[in-house]
Amino acid sequence: MSPFPIDVVLPWVDGSDSVLAARRARYAQDDALTNEEKGGASRYASVGEIRYCIASLLRFAPFVRKIFIVTDGQDPDLGGMLREYFPQRVDDVVIVDHRVIFRGREDALPTFNSNSIDTLIWNIPELSEHFIYTNDDVMLVRPAEPEDFFRGDSYVCYAKRLSARFVRLLRFIRPQHVGYKVSMLRALELMGGGDHILNLGHTPCAMSKSWFERWAEARPDMVENNLRDKFRSLAQFEVQEPFYLDMERQGKLCLLSDTDFSMVFKRKKRPGYVAKKIRAFQADETRKFVCFNALNLCTPDEIAAVKAWLDARILQA
Repeated sequence: MSPFPIDVVLPWVDGSDSVLAARRARYAQDDALTNEEKGGASRYASVGEIRYCIASLLRFAPFVRKIFIVTDGQDPDLGGMLREYFPQRVDDVVIVDHRVIFRGREDALPTFNSNSIDTLIWNIPELSEHFIYTNDDVMLVRPAEPEDFFRGDSYVCYAKRLSARFVRLLRFIRPQHVGYKVSMLRALELMGGGDHILNLGHTPCAMSKSWFERWAEARPDMVENNLRDKFRSLAQFEVQEPFYLDMERQGKLCLLSDTDFSMVFKRKKRPGYVAKKIRAFQADETRKFVCFNALNLCTPDEIAAVKAWLDARILQA
């Protein structure tokens, strides 16, 4: 049981939707549709990961009150899975349209930019003060507790400190790279600077709704910065980063190594990689999170093997 309500929020898109693809093409400029870091097809691809993401939360984090899926007029069609495996929780999974969180900022729609969406994710009606932000490619694979995310008045952050000087060097070497580390460096710079970023892992993130409300009021420049572009750009930043940086400065950060608690699947084009990863997942008895990065790049047989493991681990547990 949790001492306070905890919700989960995750953005989701089905890139195979022809209507959405046509809208992306209409608003795209320059290399937005060919640059995978900005708006290439892989950024929106879905092979059913959300089914396992939601099931894993309901299976291994039953303390979660509501799960809000933020979409652009889409529906992941989870009703059948929920009724079969979690009939008591059907009404606890809620679809939230972009128009809801962008109320009053409709001029920024449509957007195909996860940074923009994340900037207003706290604007969900009835969202709990303590919430967990995650993505559909991240799953729980063993029981979690509220203390895995919130400890007293501190927020658990799965990351490692990384030299800001080093990330600036990366940015200098590849000035057009719209990368994860560079976007966190951008947040650090907008927050007044410092000697390190918190290099966030591929894990769920503990968040505070009221912090984001105050932040949006105090720093409208940062909000505008992230809402401006419909596709990812060099000017933008990861919204979770300023929150954790501020928690660190306030002494309210519980920093844990992401590699101690999570495993990451990255498609490698070499024989046996997928089977080797699945064996590693099966053998591991400690880590609670698994991230399947770019599962869409696998072969049909590889995807089937991954889903069979997830079925056994999550749905049939």
